[in-house]
Amino acid sequence: MAVVIAEHFTRRWQAAGLIDGDLAARIVAWEAAHRRPVFLWAVAGMGALALSLGIMAIVGANWEDIPAWLKLAVDLGLNVACAVAVFVCWRRNWPWRRELAALLLFALVLSGIALIGQVYQLQSAPWRALVLWLAITTPFLALTSYSRLTGVIWVIAAVTTWFVAEEALRDVFAYLSGTAWIFSHHLALMGYLAACAMIVIAILRGLWPPAREQAGPMERLAWAGLIAASTVTVSIGWIDSREGPLLGPILLAALATLPAGLAVWLGDERTERAPLLALLIGSLVIWSLGLAVAPMGGKSGDLVRALLFIVYWIGIGAAAARASRRGLFGLAFTMVGLRLLILYFEAIGGLTATGLGLIGGGVLCLLLAAIGWRLTRGVASRTGGAAP
Repeated sequence: MAVVIAEHFTRRWQAAGLIDGDLAARIVAWEAAHRRPVFLWAVAGMGALALSLGIMAIVGANWEDIPAWLKLAVDLGLNVACAVAVFVCWRRNWPWRRELAALLLFALVLSGIALIGQVYQLQSAPWRALVLWLAITTPFLALTSYSRLTGVIWVIAAVTTWFVAEEALRDVFAYLSGTAWIFSHHLALMGYLAACAMIVIAILRGLWPPAREQAGPMERLAWAGLIAASTVTVSIGWIDSREGPLLGPILLAALATLPAGLAVWLGDERTERAPLLALLIGSLVIWSLGLAVAPMGGKSGDLVRALLFIVYWIGIGAAAARASRRGLFGLAFTMVGLRLLILYFEAIGGLTATGLGLIGGGVLCLLLAAIGWRLTRGVASRTGGAAP
């Protein structure tokens, strides 16, 4: 499979004049010499999975008959063995073995906490176990694992823990805001705060040379979360007919934006600071306006939210163009086109009008795709030169 892919791309590069025939042949030969037995790996993986499932089935069938001390002893032994494996792989500089052992230990610690709760019949909120899990595992993950996969898994675990603790955090935010809280504001605020916190963590992670590769996907996930939080807030009438205080949530969001902006200024490349800071400030503005217009109902409310959505994604497209991110620029243009198309359909009614709307919508999509293609090709590539 790798050889086929290599041949495909080398033909394209050779046709574009980027490489000559000899170099293309050497690339294909190198891929053929270093290809891996994918099917053997797949068979080995299925065998390991079947073995694991078999052991789990036997243990599950006899779970009630296994003494509690034996369950805890086995779990503790597995954790110790895995921790030793992480340490040995770290000292001997075995990257992939170290990453796999770290991820396995990451999962084993959570299973151990759950096992202790089950054996001793501890009644507690799930978020407490998740917070304890992250508090135990984050230090050794930060010191011993540098892969992108580990960073992404940790971000997902941290954000999941944050939202699982929603009920406990609601009272904290209500106390900080000094006023009664609205549930919808609470969820919107949690999404925005989580994104800002992940931006700071990812940039700080990138300041440590061994973890710079890991910090890249973490930061992209954080910015994606910020865009998603702002987009959802401005797209949905969160509180419909109810009204709630806005000063508390907006003030807390602004305070969270400050460390994120400082981290961007200190940690990112000079060429990306201005676009990212503009995206950060624009997200705060759109998020705040999304809460402010949420009580608006009817056609006027839908129109205002649609216009805010379009303005926000146009701003994202402008920031992406300045930062030479063609993929994000294309996504922004697509989001604007889809929202215009939805707005177009919302304005028509009746069967005949629907048919005409479908025709007009199809033409609009084709025109937007053609315009977007030309604009996307005009954005400079990340490698430096202008797009062809």
